[in-house]
Amino acid sequence: MSALENLKTELAALRDEAKVQAHLGSMEAQQEWQEAEAKWNHFVSEAGLHETGENIKSALEILADELRASYERLKKAL
Repeated sequence: MSALENLKTELAALRDEAKVQAHLGSMEAQQEWQEAEAKWNHFVSEAGLHETGENIKSALEILADELRASYERLKKAL
């Protein structure tokens, strides 16, 4: 499995945990979830393009870091 696939798997697991917690949480957590979900959708749509260049890979890594931070904030908030 490639590093990008491993990253996607890791983020998907964090996303599943955060989704449950956001559903049960406050409006602030739900807003955080909506923002993270938009980033997730962008990540997934762009993840298949990693063969096209190093710039896209770098952008995906930054986006993945933002997603990870969002999911971790949600877990801590709830």
